[in-house]
Amino acid sequence: MARDASSVDAVLRFAAALHEIRGRLFADLSPVADIADLLTAVRSRRELPREGLTRSGIEYTVHGAGCRMISSDGREVDVDLLTDSLLGREVEAFDAWRIRWFLDEAADDGYSTEDIVAACTQLVREGYLREVVEGNWFALPDAPGGPA
Repeated sequence: MARDASSVDAVLRFAAALHEIRGRLFADLSPVADIADLLTAVRSRRELPREGLTRSGIEYTVHGAGCRMISSDGREVDVDLLTDSLLGREVEAFDAWRIRWFLDEAADDGYSTEDIVAACTQLVREGYLREVVEGNWFALPDAPGGPA
């Protein structure tokens, strides 16, 4: 049971870091409002570079379906855009692999994928996360993403 509480705390650390780092990134890049808008600003409008550093020290890298963000203290969070069938739009989502990467515990002695997924599922039940793709992809409860 201690492992369950520990993995829940670990996922909550990731969620808090994602909320904070993402918020700072978009405060710095205003009027860019979310990852979908950032991808458009990079790829279509060519207003921003694929990799950048904001005035508050957030590094970002736009990749395939999302963005990796690194705070000035080295915390790294990553999200992909996925279609949420419940909302009918794309949302910024993460999976167990991204959480384990954030925790820097991708080695065998860290949390297993099963630990992380179980913690995410518990946090969905408690309202701290949303499930986007059952058992695989999760999002913050406010489900940032493209227009509704």
